Amino acid sequence: MIDERAYELLCCQLGLANEEKAGLRKQVNELIARLKAIEESNKENSKALVDTINDLKESLEKQSSTVEHYRKEMELMRKQLEAKDEVNMMLANEISNLRLQLEGSRKHRFGRTSEQRRLLNNRNIDKSAMEKSEYDGSGKKGDDDNKTDGNGTGSNTSSGNVPAQNCRPSRKKETAPRAAKTRLKVDKVIVHEIEDYYQLPDGARLMKRNGMADVWEYRFIEHVRAHNVEHVYKVARVKLADGTFTNTMEHPLKNLGGIFSPDLLARLLCLKYDFSMPENRQIRLLAREGIHISNTTLNGYIHNGISRLREFMEDVFKEFVQQAKYLMVDETTELVGVETPEGKAYRRKYLWAFFAKHVKLVYYHYNNGSRASDVAKTFLEHFMGSVSTDGYTVYRMFDGEDSKVLHIGCWTHCRRLWVDALPSDRTAMDIIDPIGDMFRNEDLFRTMKLSGEQIKEKRLKLTRPILERIHHKVVMMMQDTKLMANELMRKAVNYTINQWKSLKNILKDGSAEISNNLCEQRMKPVKLLLRTV
Repeated sequence: MIDERAYELLCCQLGLANEEKAGLRKQVNELIARLKAIEESNKENSKALVDTINDLKESLEKQSSTVEHYRKEMELMRKQLEAKDEVNMMLANEISNLRLQLEGSRKHRFGRTSEQRRLLNNRNIDKSAMEKSEYDGSGKKGDDDNKTDGNGTGSNTSSGNVPAQNCRPSRKKETAPRAAKTRLKVDKVIVHEIEDYYQLPDGARLMKRNGMADVWEYRFIEHVRAHNVEHVYKVARVKLADGTFTNTMEHPLKNLGGIFSPDLLARLLCLKYDFSMPENRQIRLLAREGIHISNTTLNGYIHNGISRLREFMEDVFKEFVQQAKYLMVDETTELVGVETPEGKAYRRKYLWAFFAKHVKLVYYHYNNGSRASDVAKTFLEHFMGSVSTDGYTVYRMFDGEDSKVLHIGCWTHCRRLWVDALPSDRTAMDIIDPIGDMFRNEDLFRTMKLSGEQIKEKRLKLTRPILERIHHKVVMMMQDTKLMANELMRKAVNYTINQWKSLKNILKDGSAEISNNLCEQRMKPVKLLLRTV
Protein backbone atom coordinates (compact mmCIF):
# COMPACT_ATOMS: atom_id res chain seq x y z
CA MET A 1 0.00 0.00 0.00
CA ILE A 2 2.77 2.28 0.94
CA ASP A 3 4.67 1.38 -2.21
CA GLU A 4 1.72 2.22 -4.43
CA ARG A 5 1.35 5.64 -2.85
CA ALA A 6 5.02 6.30 -3.18
CA TYR A 7 4.85 5.24 -6.79
CA GLU A 8 1.88 7.51 -7.47
CA LEU A 9 3.67 10.36 -5.70
CA LEU A 10 6.76 9.88 -7.80
CA CYS A 11 4.70 9.71 -10.99
CA CYS A 12 2.93 12.87 -9.98
CA GLN A 13 6.24 14.60 -9.26
CA LEU A 14 7.64 13.32 -12.57
CA GLY A 15 4.65 14.72 -14.43
CA LEU A 16 5.07 18.07 -12.72
CA ALA A 17 8.77 18.05 -13.61
CA ASN A 18 7.94 17.26 -17.24
CA GLU A 19 5.41 20.06 -17.34
CA GLU A 20 7.94 22.45 -15.81
CA LYS A 21 10.56 21.24 -18.30
CA ALA A 22 8.15 21.79 -21.19
CA GLY A 23 7.42 25.29 -19.89
CA LEU A 24 11.11 26.06 -19.64
CA ARG A 25 11.70 24.70 -23.15
CA LYS A 26 8.93 26.93 -24.43
CA GLN A 27 10.48 29.94 -22.69
CA VAL A 28 13.88 29.08 -24.19
CA ASN A 29 12.39 28.86 -27.67
CA GLU A 30 10.65 32.19 -27.17
CA LEU A 31 13.92 33.77 -25.98
CA ILE A 32 15.78 32.33 -28.98
CA ALA A 33 13.12 33.70 -31.34
CA ARG A 34 13.29 37.12 -29.66
CA LEU A 35 17.10 37.06 -29.91
CA LYS A 36 16.91 36.26 -33.63
CA ALA A 37 14.40 39.04 -34.13
CA ILE A 38 16.70 41.46 -32.29
CA GLU A 39 19.67 40.35 -34.45
CA GLU A 40 17.65 40.85 -37.65
CA SER A 41 16.58 44.27 -36.45
CA ASN A 42 20.19 45.20 -35.62
CA LYS A 43 21.34 44.07 -39.08
CA GLU A 44 18.68 46.18 -40.76
CA ASN A 45 19.56 49.17 -38.57
CA SER A 46 23.30 48.73 -39.29
CA LYS A 47 22.68 48.53 -43.02
CA ALA A 48 20.51 51.64 -42.92
CA LEU A 49 23.20 53.43 -40.88
CA VAL A 50 25.93 52.46 -43.40
CA ASP A 51 23.76 53.66 -46.28
CA THR A 52 23.19 56.94 -44.46
CA ILE A 53 26.93 57.38 -43.90
CA ASN A 54 27.68 56.66 -47.58
CA ASP A 55 25.03 59.14 -48.67
CA LEU A 56 26.57 61.77 -46.40
CA LYS A 57 30.03 61.07 -47.87
CA GLU A 58 28.75 61.40 -51.44
CA SER A 59 26.98 64.61 -50.55
CA LEU A 60 30.17 65.98 -48.97
CA GLU A 61 32.23 65.05 -52.06
CA LYS A 62 29.70 66.73 -54.34
CA GLN A 63 29.80 69.87 -52.24
CA SER A 64 33.62 69.86 -52.29
CA SER A 65 33.60 69.39 -56.05
CA THR A 66 31.14 72.25 -56.43
CA VAL A 67 33.28 74.52 -54.26
CA GLU A 68 36.40 73.64 -56.29
CA HIS A 69 34.51 74.26 -59.54
CA TYR A 70 33.38 77.69 -58.37
CA ARG A 71 36.92 78.47 -57.23
CA LYS A 72 38.30 77.59 -60.67
CA GLU A 73 35.57 79.62 -62.35
CA MET A 74 36.46 82.63 -60.19
CA GLU A 75 40.16 82.21 -61.03
CA LEU A 76 39.31 81.91 -64.74
CA MET A 77 37.17 85.05 -64.58
CA ARG A 78 40.00 86.90 -62.84
CA LYS A 79 42.45 85.90 -65.57
CA GLN A 80 39.96 86.87 -68.26
CA LEU A 81 39.59 90.30 -66.70
CA GLU A 82 43.37 90.71 -66.66
CA ALA A 83 43.57 89.63 -70.29
CA LYS A 84 40.80 92.07 -71.21
CA ASP A 85 42.70 94.88 -69.52
CA GLU A 86 45.79 93.93 -71.52
CA VAL A 87 43.78 93.82 -74.74
CA ASN A 88 42.30 97.23 -73.97
CA MET A 89 45.80 98.65 -73.49
CA MET A 90 46.92 97.02 -76.74
CA LEU A 91 43.94 98.43 -78.63
CA ALA A 92 44.58 101.88 -77.18
CA ASN A 93 48.17 101.64 -78.37
CA GLU A 94 47.04 100.61 -81.85
CA ILE A 95 44.61 103.53 -81.98
CA SER A 96 47.42 105.87 -81.02
CA ASN A 97 49.66 104.44 -83.75
CA LEU A 98 46.89 104.74 -86.32
CA ARG A 99 46.40 108.37 -85.36
CA LEU A 100 50.11 108.99 -85.90
CA GLN A 101 49.88 107.37 -89.32
CA LEU A 102 46.94 109.57 -90.26
CA GLU A 103 48.93 112.63 -89.28
CA GLY A 104 51.68 111.47 -91.60
CA SER A 105 54.43 111.50 -88.97
CA ARG A 106 55.65 108.00 -89.69
CA LYS A 107 55.63 108.62 -93.43
CA HIS A 108 57.90 111.66 -93.11
CA ARG A 109 60.09 110.13 -90.45
CA PHE A 110 60.84 106.93 -92.35
CA GLY A 111 60.59 108.32 -95.87
CA ARG A 112 63.22 107.20 -98.37
CA THR A 113 65.92 109.38 -99.83
CA SER A 114 65.64 110.75 -103.36
CA GLU A 115 68.14 108.16 -104.63
CA GLN A 116 66.13 105.31 -103.16
CA ARG A 117 62.92 106.70 -104.60
CA ARG A 118 64.57 106.80 -108.01
CA LEU A 119 65.82 103.20 -107.72
CA LEU A 120 62.59 101.90 -106.23
CA ASN A 121 60.23 103.42 -108.76
CA ASN A 122 58.33 100.18 -109.37
CA ARG A 123 56.32 99.52 -106.19
CA ASN A 124 54.92 96.04 -106.79
CA ILE A 125 53.62 93.98 -103.89
CA ASP A 126 56.15 91.73 -102.18
CA LYS A 127 54.34 88.43 -102.78
CA SER A 128 56.72 86.33 -100.71
CA ALA A 129 56.33 88.53 -97.63
CA MET A 130 52.54 88.54 -98.07
CA GLU A 131 52.58 84.76 -98.46
CA LYS A 132 54.46 84.31 -95.20
CA SER A 133 52.14 86.71 -93.38
CA GLU A 134 49.04 84.85 -94.61
CA TYR A 135 50.47 81.35 -94.04
CA ASP A 136 48.25 79.20 -91.79
CA GLY A 137 50.85 76.59 -90.84
CA SER A 138 49.56 73.84 -93.14
CA GLY A 139 51.80 71.50 -95.07
CA LYS A 140 50.86 73.06 -98.42
CA LYS A 141 53.92 74.69 -99.88
CA GLY A 142 53.87 77.71 -102.12
CA ASP A 143 55.02 77.43 -105.67
CA ASP A 144 58.22 79.35 -104.91
CA ASP A 145 59.31 77.67 -101.68
CA ASN A 146 61.69 75.09 -103.08
CA LYS A 147 61.98 75.94 -106.76
CA THR A 148 65.39 76.88 -108.01
CA ASP A 149 66.38 79.29 -110.67
CA GLY A 150 69.11 78.97 -113.17
CA ASN A 151 71.76 79.57 -110.51
CA GLY A 152 70.50 76.80 -108.31
CA THR A 153 68.99 79.15 -105.76
CA GLY A 154 65.47 79.29 -104.49
CA SER A 155 62.93 81.81 -105.58
CA ASN A 156 64.09 84.77 -103.60
CA THR A 157 63.03 88.05 -105.11
CA SER A 158 59.85 89.89 -105.74
CA SER A 159 58.63 90.18 -109.31
CA GLY A 160 59.61 93.82 -109.54
CA ASN A 161 61.53 96.31 -107.52
CA VAL A 162 61.05 96.85 -103.82
CA PRO A 163 57.56 97.86 -102.68
CA ALA A 164 57.05 100.75 -100.36
CA GLN A 165 57.37 99.92 -96.69
CA ASN A 166 53.89 99.53 -95.20
CA CYS A 167 53.48 100.97 -91.74
CA ARG A 168 51.77 98.56 -89.43
CA PRO A 169 50.71 99.51 -85.91
CA SER A 170 52.87 97.83 -83.36
CA ARG A 171 51.42 95.58 -80.73
CA LYS A 172 52.10 96.02 -77.06
CA LYS A 173 55.00 93.81 -76.10
CA GLU A 174 55.71 92.31 -72.73
CA THR A 175 58.35 94.45 -71.07
CA ALA A 176 61.54 92.67 -70.14
CA PRO A 177 62.74 92.81 -66.53
CA ARG A 178 64.88 95.85 -65.87
CA ALA A 179 68.57 95.04 -66.10
CA ALA A 180 70.85 95.68 -63.16
CA LYS A 181 72.57 99.06 -63.19
CA THR A 182 75.99 98.72 -64.78
CA ARG A 183 78.99 100.33 -63.20
CA LEU A 184 80.26 103.50 -64.87
CA LYS A 185 83.34 102.74 -66.93
CA VAL A 186 85.77 105.51 -67.87
CA ASP A 187 89.30 105.42 -69.21
CA LYS A 188 90.75 107.64 -66.50
CA VAL A 189 89.63 108.90 -63.09
CA ILE A 190 91.07 112.12 -61.67
CA VAL A 191 90.39 112.68 -57.97
CA HIS A 192 90.67 116.29 -56.81
CA GLU A 193 91.43 116.42 -53.09
CA ILE A 194 90.17 119.35 -51.08
CA GLU A 195 93.72 120.54 -50.46
CA ASP A 196 94.30 120.78 -54.23
CA TYR A 197 91.79 123.56 -54.82
CA TYR A 198 90.87 125.01 -51.40
CA GLN A 199 92.83 126.63 -48.57
CA LEU A 200 91.21 126.95 -45.17
CA PRO A 201 90.95 130.55 -43.94
CA ASP A 202 92.63 131.43 -40.66
CA GLY A 203 90.74 129.98 -37.72
CA ALA A 204 88.50 127.79 -39.91
CA ARG A 205 88.24 124.04 -39.67
CA LEU A 206 86.53 121.24 -41.53
CA MET A 207 83.30 119.89 -40.06
CA LYS A 208 83.61 116.35 -38.78
CA ARG A 209 81.30 113.38 -38.33
CA ASN A 210 82.27 110.38 -36.20
CA GLY A 211 85.75 111.78 -35.86
CA MET A 212 86.28 112.08 -39.64
CA ALA A 213 85.96 115.06 -41.96
CA ASP A 214 82.42 115.22 -43.36
CA VAL A 215 83.27 114.91 -47.07
CA TRP A 216 81.03 114.20 -50.06
CA GLU A 217 81.71 114.10 -53.77
CA TYR A 218 80.67 115.99 -56.90
CA ARG A 219 81.13 114.04 -60.11
CA PHE A 220 81.10 115.01 -63.77
CA ILE A 221 82.39 113.37 -66.93
CA GLU A 222 84.62 115.24 -69.35
CA HIS A 223 84.73 114.06 -72.95
CA VAL A 224 88.22 114.35 -74.42
CA ARG A 225 87.90 114.57 -78.18
CA ALA A 226 89.55 111.69 -79.99
CA HIS A 227 92.81 112.65 -81.61
CA ASN A 228 94.05 111.05 -84.79
CA VAL A 229 97.74 110.24 -85.23
CA GLU A 230 99.17 109.84 -88.70
CA HIS A 231 102.19 107.53 -88.94
CA VAL A 232 104.55 108.31 -91.81
CA TYR A 233 107.18 105.67 -92.57
CA LYS A 234 109.96 106.72 -94.91
CA VAL A 235 110.75 103.77 -97.16
CA ALA A 236 113.76 103.31 -99.42
CA ARG A 237 114.65 100.76 -102.04
CA VAL A 238 117.66 98.54 -101.26
CA LYS A 239 119.85 96.64 -103.68
CA LEU A 240 121.15 93.46 -102.07
CA ALA A 241 124.53 91.83 -102.63
CA ASP A 242 123.04 89.22 -104.95
CA GLY A 243 121.70 91.95 -107.19
CA THR A 244 118.07 91.69 -106.10
CA PHE A 245 116.04 94.60 -104.82
CA THR A 246 113.84 94.98 -101.74
CA ASN A 247 112.20 97.72 -99.72
CA THR A 248 113.17 98.70 -96.22
CA MET A 249 109.67 97.62 -95.06
CA GLU A 250 106.37 96.34 -96.38
CA HIS A 251 103.21 98.42 -96.08
CA PRO A 252 102.05 98.04 -92.44
CA LEU A 253 98.41 97.71 -93.59
CA LYS A 254 99.04 95.55 -96.62
CA ASN A 255 96.46 92.95 -95.63
CA LEU A 256 93.77 95.52 -94.84
CA GLY A 257 94.37 97.84 -97.74
CA GLY A 258 93.94 101.56 -97.22
CA ILE A 259 95.13 104.00 -94.58
CA PHE A 260 92.87 103.12 -91.64
CA SER A 261 94.40 101.26 -88.70
CA PRO A 262 92.66 98.11 -87.41
CA ASP A 263 91.33 100.05 -84.40
CA LEU A 264 89.79 102.80 -86.54
CA LEU A 265 88.36 100.29 -89.01
CA ALA A 266 86.86 98.28 -86.14
CA ARG A 267 85.26 101.47 -84.85
CA LEU A 268 83.68 102.18 -88.23
CA LEU A 269 82.36 98.62 -88.52
CA CYS A 270 80.78 98.89 -85.06
CA LEU A 271 79.19 102.22 -85.98
CA LYS A 272 77.70 100.69 -89.13
CA TYR A 273 76.52 97.30 -87.89
CA ASP A 274 76.14 97.76 -84.13
CA PHE A 275 74.75 101.30 -84.05
CA SER A 276 73.15 101.27 -87.55
CA MET A 277 75.00 104.40 -88.66
CA PRO A 278 74.99 104.76 -92.46
CA GLU A 279 78.23 105.50 -94.26
CA ASN A 280 77.27 109.05 -95.25
CA ARG A 281 76.97 109.94 -91.56
CA GLN A 282 80.26 108.22 -90.83
CA ILE A 283 81.87 110.39 -93.51
CA ARG A 284 80.52 113.52 -91.80
CA LEU A 285 81.76 112.25 -88.44
CA LEU A 286 85.25 111.62 -89.82
CA ALA A 287 85.27 115.01 -91.54
CA ARG A 288 84.47 116.68 -88.24
CA GLU A 289 87.61 115.04 -86.83
CA GLY A 290 89.67 116.23 -89.77
CA ILE A 291 89.66 113.06 -91.92
CA HIS A 292 88.14 113.82 -95.32
CA ILE A 293 87.33 110.75 -97.38
CA SER A 294 84.89 109.88 -100.16
CA ASN A 295 81.99 107.48 -99.89
CA THR A 296 83.54 105.09 -102.41
CA THR A 297 86.86 104.97 -100.56
CA LEU A 298 85.19 104.39 -97.19
CA ASN A 299 83.02 101.66 -98.66
CA GLY A 300 86.12 99.95 -100.08
CA TYR A 301 87.93 100.10 -96.72
CA ILE A 302 84.91 98.65 -94.90
CA HIS A 303 84.54 95.78 -97.36
CA ASN A 304 88.27 95.03 -97.15
CA GLY A 305 87.92 94.81 -93.37
CA ILE A 306 84.92 92.52 -93.69
CA SER A 307 86.84 90.26 -96.08
CA ARG A 308 89.76 89.98 -93.64
CA LEU A 309 87.39 89.21 -90.76
CA ARG A 310 85.71 86.50 -92.81
CA GLU A 311 89.06 84.93 -93.65
CA PHE A 312 90.04 84.66 -90.00
CA MET A 313 86.69 84.12 -88.29
CA GLU A 314 83.95 82.87 -90.60
CA ASP A 315 84.75 79.16 -90.63
CA VAL A 316 85.41 79.01 -86.89
CA PHE A 317 82.34 81.11 -86.14
CA LYS A 318 80.14 78.96 -88.37
CA GLU A 319 81.48 75.72 -86.88
CA PHE A 320 80.89 77.02 -83.36
CA VAL A 321 77.24 77.73 -84.16
CA GLN A 322 76.71 74.41 -85.97
CA GLN A 323 78.07 72.48 -82.98
CA ALA A 324 75.49 73.98 -80.61
CA LYS A 325 72.80 71.68 -79.21
CA TYR A 326 70.03 74.25 -79.58
CA LEU A 327 69.49 76.77 -82.38
CA MET A 328 66.85 79.38 -83.11
CA VAL A 329 66.30 79.96 -86.84
CA ASP A 330 64.58 82.71 -88.78
CA GLU A 331 64.80 84.32 -92.20
CA THR A 332 64.04 87.83 -93.38
CA THR A 333 64.36 90.00 -96.46
CA GLU A 334 67.03 92.60 -97.12
CA LEU A 335 67.72 95.01 -99.94
CA VAL A 336 70.47 94.03 -102.36
CA GLY A 337 71.64 96.26 -105.17
CA VAL A 338 71.52 94.55 -108.56
CA GLU A 339 72.09 95.50 -112.17
CA THR A 340 68.99 95.22 -114.35
CA PRO A 341 68.38 96.06 -118.02
CA GLU A 342 66.70 99.23 -116.79
CA GLY A 343 69.67 100.15 -114.61
CA LYS A 344 70.48 99.84 -110.93
CA ALA A 345 67.72 98.70 -108.60
CA TYR A 346 67.24 97.25 -105.16
CA ARG A 347 65.76 93.76 -105.03
CA ARG A 348 64.59 91.77 -102.04
CA LYS A 349 66.83 88.87 -101.14
CA TYR A 350 66.61 86.51 -98.19
CA LEU A 351 68.98 86.41 -95.23
CA TRP A 352 68.97 83.58 -92.67
CA ALA A 353 69.88 83.84 -88.98
CA PHE A 354 71.04 80.87 -86.89
CA PHE A 355 71.14 81.93 -83.24
CA ALA A 356 72.97 79.74 -80.71
CA LYS A 357 71.32 81.10 -77.58
CA HIS A 358 73.44 79.34 -74.97
CA VAL A 359 76.74 80.60 -76.43
CA LYS A 360 75.23 83.96 -77.48
CA LEU A 361 76.35 83.75 -81.09
CA VAL A 362 74.28 84.47 -84.20
CA TYR A 363 75.45 83.49 -87.68
CA TYR A 364 73.89 85.33 -90.62
CA HIS A 365 73.83 83.11 -93.68
CA TYR A 366 73.34 84.47 -97.20
CA ASN A 367 73.08 82.04 -100.12
CA ASN A 368 72.45 84.14 -103.23
CA GLY A 369 69.32 85.46 -101.55
CA SER A 370 67.59 82.06 -101.60
CA ARG A 371 64.83 81.16 -99.16
CA ALA A 372 64.53 77.53 -100.30
CA SER A 373 64.58 74.77 -97.69
CA ASP A 374 67.87 73.50 -99.16
CA VAL A 375 69.64 76.49 -97.57
CA ALA A 376 68.75 75.47 -94.02
CA LYS A 377 69.07 71.76 -94.85
CA THR A 378 72.65 72.24 -96.09
CA PHE A 379 73.67 74.46 -93.19
CA LEU A 380 72.27 71.97 -90.64
CA GLU A 381 73.37 68.85 -92.51
CA HIS A 382 75.32 67.44 -89.53
CA PHE A 383 73.32 69.15 -86.80
CA MET A 384 71.73 66.95 -84.12
CA GLY A 385 69.75 68.88 -81.55
CA SER A 386 66.73 71.12 -81.15
CA VAL A 387 65.67 73.92 -83.50
CA SER A 388 63.11 76.65 -82.77
CA THR A 389 61.38 78.27 -85.75
CA ASP A 390 58.16 79.96 -86.73
CA GLY A 391 55.52 77.96 -88.60
CA TYR A 392 56.64 78.74 -92.13
CA THR A 393 56.42 75.87 -94.60
CA VAL A 394 60.16 75.50 -95.30
CA TYR A 395 60.68 74.29 -91.73
CA ARG A 396 58.34 71.32 -92.23
CA MET A 397 61.39 69.36 -93.35
CA PHE A 398 62.31 68.94 -89.67
CA ASP A 399 59.00 67.16 -88.89
CA GLY A 400 59.79 63.91 -90.71
CA GLU A 401 60.03 60.63 -88.82
CA ASP A 402 63.68 60.18 -89.84
CA SER A 403 64.69 63.73 -88.88
CA LYS A 404 67.66 64.06 -86.53
CA VAL A 405 66.40 67.48 -85.45
CA LEU A 406 63.75 68.15 -82.79
CA HIS A 407 61.55 70.85 -84.30
CA ILE A 408 60.04 73.23 -81.72
CA GLY A 409 57.32 75.66 -82.75
CA CYS A 410 56.88 79.26 -81.67
CA TRP A 411 54.00 80.02 -79.32
CA THR A 412 54.38 83.77 -79.87
CA HIS A 413 53.46 83.35 -83.56
CA CYS A 414 50.53 81.16 -82.56
CA ARG A 415 49.28 83.65 -79.96
CA ARG A 416 49.63 86.51 -82.44
CA LEU A 417 47.02 84.91 -84.72
CA TRP A 418 44.58 84.51 -81.83
CA VAL A 419 45.12 88.13 -80.78
CA ASP A 420 44.43 89.20 -84.37
CA ALA A 421 41.18 87.23 -84.29
CA LEU A 422 40.11 88.55 -80.88
CA PRO A 423 38.24 91.68 -82.07
CA SER A 424 36.07 89.54 -84.34
CA ASP A 425 35.35 86.77 -81.81
CA ARG A 426 35.84 86.91 -78.05
CA THR A 427 36.13 83.10 -77.98
CA ALA A 428 39.79 83.62 -78.84
CA MET A 429 40.35 84.47 -75.16
CA ASP A 430 39.84 80.76 -74.38
CA ILE A 431 43.19 80.15 -76.11
CA ILE A 432 44.97 83.43 -75.29
CA ASP A 433 44.53 82.92 -71.53
CA PRO A 434 46.21 79.49 -71.27
CA ILE A 435 49.01 80.61 -73.60
CA GLY A 436 49.57 83.49 -71.21
CA ASP A 437 49.75 80.98 -68.35
CA MET A 438 52.53 79.15 -70.19
CA PHE A 439 54.55 82.34 -70.61
CA ARG A 440 54.06 83.20 -66.94
CA ASN A 441 55.41 79.76 -66.05
CA GLU A 442 58.45 80.42 -68.24
CA ASP A 443 59.05 83.74 -66.47
CA LEU A 444 58.91 81.88 -63.17
CA PHE A 445 61.41 79.26 -64.37
CA ARG A 446 63.74 82.04 -65.55
CA THR A 447 63.45 83.82 -62.20
CA MET A 448 64.26 80.58 -60.37
CA LYS A 449 67.30 80.09 -62.65
CA LEU A 450 66.43 76.44 -63.30
CA SER A 451 68.55 74.16 -65.46
CA GLY A 452 67.27 72.61 -68.68
CA GLU A 453 66.40 69.31 -67.02
CA GLN A 454 64.61 71.07 -64.16
CA ILE A 455 62.61 73.17 -66.63
CA LYS A 456 61.65 70.00 -68.52
CA GLU A 457 60.32 68.45 -65.29
CA LYS A 458 58.39 71.62 -64.47
CA ARG A 459 56.91 71.75 -67.98
CA LEU A 460 55.74 68.15 -67.76
CA LYS A 461 54.03 68.98 -64.48
CA LEU A 462 52.66 72.48 -65.16
CA THR A 463 52.65 73.07 -68.92
CA ARG A 464 51.42 69.70 -70.20
CA PRO A 465 47.91 70.10 -68.66
CA ILE A 466 47.69 73.55 -70.27
CA LEU A 467 48.65 72.10 -73.67
CA GLU A 468 46.03 69.37 -73.34
CA ARG A 469 43.40 71.97 -72.49
CA ILE A 470 44.37 74.14 -75.47
CA HIS A 471 44.32 71.19 -77.88
CA HIS A 472 40.90 70.05 -76.65
CA LYS A 473 39.43 73.55 -77.08
CA VAL A 474 40.93 74.04 -80.54
CA VAL A 475 39.59 70.67 -81.72
CA MET A 476 36.12 71.64 -80.47
CA MET A 477 36.41 74.99 -82.28
CA MET A 478 37.37 73.22 -85.49
CA GLN A 479 34.05 71.33 -85.39
CA ASP A 480 32.07 74.57 -84.96
CA THR A 481 30.99 75.57 -88.49
CA LYS A 482 29.80 79.00 -87.36
CA LEU A 483 33.14 79.82 -85.76
CA MET A 484 35.13 78.48 -88.72
CA ALA A 485 33.21 80.83 -91.00
CA ASN A 486 35.21 83.66 -89.39
CA GLU A 487 38.34 84.02 -91.55
CA LEU A 488 40.65 85.16 -88.74
CA MET A 489 39.45 82.48 -86.33
CA ARG A 490 39.76 79.82 -89.05
CA LYS A 491 43.33 80.91 -89.72
CA ALA A 492 44.22 80.75 -86.01
CA VAL A 493 42.57 77.34 -85.55
CA ASN A 494 44.21 75.84 -88.66
CA TYR A 495 47.64 77.18 -87.69
CA THR A 496 47.40 75.70 -84.19
CA ILE A 497 46.21 72.30 -85.46
CA ASN A 498 48.72 72.11 -88.33
CA GLN A 499 51.64 73.14 -86.11
CA TRP A 500 50.60 71.14 -83.04
CA LYS A 501 53.34 68.54 -83.40
CA SER A 502 56.08 71.16 -83.22
CA LEU A 503 54.26 73.34 -80.67
CA LYS A 504 53.98 70.52 -78.12
CA ASN A 505 57.66 69.58 -78.54
CA ILE A 506 58.54 72.15 -75.86
CA LEU A 507 57.87 69.29 -73.41
CA LYS A 508 60.82 67.33 -74.82
CA ASP A 509 63.62 69.89 -74.33
CA GLY A 510 63.83 72.14 -71.29
CA SER A 511 66.69 74.18 -72.75
CA ALA A 512 64.53 75.34 -75.68
CA GLU A 513 62.49 78.55 -75.63
CA ILE A 514 58.74 78.46 -76.23
CA SER A 515 59.09 81.59 -78.37
CA ASN A 516 61.33 82.36 -81.34
CA ASN A 517 61.35 86.08 -80.54
CA LEU A 518 65.01 86.09 -79.51
CA CYS A 519 66.00 85.11 -83.04
CA GLU A 520 63.63 87.66 -84.57
CA GLN A 521 65.26 90.34 -82.44
CA ARG A 522 68.60 89.44 -84.06
CA MET A 523 67.04 90.53 -87.34
CA LYS A 524 66.42 94.06 -86.07
CA PRO A 525 69.86 95.37 -87.14
CA VAL A 526 69.07 94.21 -90.69
CA LYS A 527 65.79 96.11 -90.69
CA LEU A 528 67.40 99.18 -89.15
CA LEU A 529 70.00 99.21 -91.92
CA LEU A 530 67.14 99.12 -94.45
CA ARG A 531 65.91 102.40 -92.99
CA THR A 532 69.30 104.09 -92.71
CA VAL A 533 71.20 102.74 -95.71
